[in-house]
Amino acid sequence: MTTPHTRRDLLLLLCLALLVRLLTACLLTGPPYMDVYYYTAGAYRLAEGRGLAEPFLWHYLDDPTGVPNPGFLYWMPLPSILAALFVALVGRSFLAAQLPFILLSALLPLVSYTVAWRIAESRRQAWAAGLLTLFSGFFTPFWVLPETFAPFALFGSLALWLSGKETETPASCFLPLASGLLVGLAHLTRADGLLLLPVVALAPLLTSQSRARRKVWSSVVGNWSLLLLGYLLVMSPWFIRNISLIGAPLSPAGTKTLWLTDYDDIFCYNCDLTLRSYLAWGWPNILQSKLFALWTNFQRLLAEDLMVFLLPFSIIGLYRLRRRLSFALSLVYLSLIYSVHSLAFTFPGWRGGFFHSSGVLLPFLHTAAVVGLDASVRWAARRRRGWNLRQAQAVFTAGIVVLAITLSTYGLLSKLPAWNNSEQIYHTVGDWLTVREVPDDTVVMARNPPGFWYHTARPAVVVPNEGVEGLLEAAARYHVEYLLLDQNCPRSLRPLYAGEEQDAHFVEAASWGEEGNRLVLYIVKPKEQP
Repeated sequence: MTTPHTRRDLLLLLCLALLVRLLTACLLTGPPYMDVYYYTAGAYRLAEGRGLAEPFLWHYLDDPTGVPNPGFLYWMPLPSILAALFVALVGRSFLAAQLPFILLSALLPLVSYTVAWRIAESRRQAWAAGLLTLFSGFFTPFWVLPETFAPFALFGSLALWLSGKETETPASCFLPLASGLLVGLAHLTRADGLLLLPVVALAPLLTSQSRARRKVWSSVVGNWSLLLLGYLLVMSPWFIRNISLIGAPLSPAGTKTLWLTDYDDIFCYNCDLTLRSYLAWGWPNILQSKLFALWTNFQRLLAEDLMVFLLPFSIIGLYRLRRRLSFALSLVYLSLIYSVHSLAFTFPGWRGGFFHSSGVLLPFLHTAAVVGLDASVRWAARRRRGWNLRQAQAVFTAGIVVLAITLSTYGLLSKLPAWNNSEQIYHTVGDWLTVREVPDDTVVMARNPPGFWYHTARPAVVVPNEGVEGLLEAAARYHVEYLLLDQNCPRSLRPLYAGEEQDAHFVEAASWGEEGNRLVLYIVKPKEQP
């Protein structure tokens, strides 16, 4: 139940969040890494009426036939759609593409405030939870990017929270329908958003335990029907689009990453990514990779979601709140994504998949941390004479918020130098090609194809994680005329990049930068396809 005080708090928190997010966005000069280039490029093309086709290939998992290629078969389209709306209204700029993510990420602290207020009816605890989500450590610089972080965290956390409210209003048809709509939006944002569907579907099973036995089945089936209806209202158009293009509601490309034995093989051209090849890797390697992913994702949970210092308080709080349905569902979701991103999609999981997905949990983890902190201070106050409990709780609450602000500032400032210089050299390469009157439709092979298109408006395909033979096969198939290598090129191509090996199929045309950090452009003379 809201009060005039809480409504004023929510408005004030929203204004503060918008200010912080806008300042963060203004510090960024452009997309910092390939995912953001991808979604921003998609937004620009949508805003210009060019549809969902992509003038670049960043992977070969679905055996693309050429450039351009149908877009968003591996990654989902909603981030680009959201950004495109604002680019169309405001104009083509990176800040315009950031605007919807500034707005959505500013709403997430309000979710935390509301969850905490519903739990404790304490403005201090609600403010603390909201501020912890606003200043969320290493998440902070990512919220404003045209990427999946903000929409996925907002839609997913709201879906879990609304599902948990079914214990308060069990007869409501709105809650399961709204939860389904939110799960659909989360899935349209990220492929692993589908994992929210079985988690949210648990809610009617858990709430039905307190009802008469004869009404259980009808209640569960009714809730599931509304949940599925809401989900399909969002996802059906996308499924229909994909069926018309590839004959399936979702691309099978993503499932091939189950069989990776090296993360860089996502960019492989000739790799046999199958269960057979995976088992041939050997059980010692498989088990070692799973254990490594489990440990790495735990460290990511500790550092990125709990900012380290919230761990003990979150554990205490989650235990105390374990009977609250939304918190029980959040723990199920945490267990599910931790397992899937460690034991199934092992390499993409620890490289960032788990980090992206875990933002959904922040309102619940931060609320639990505040509840756990209060319980810890209460326990200590009973054992230390002279402590003023309310004053001590206020002081310690302020302390964790200050720590969060400090860590968030560090997380942002530490990223800026590298992020604001990301792929700027592609501008220079594009100018070089233009001066030499290289046709605009000439295909270039680069490490970051969306980034190359963003800076040059020229089509590009990714440098495959292959040796020279595999690269030449890909170059011939996709009519590549130029190859661009930098210090992050595949290991098998480093002798060519360093000048230690020569190959008649690659003629160096230009280079930029100093030794050890050069960008080298080659003219490609591909082998003829048989």
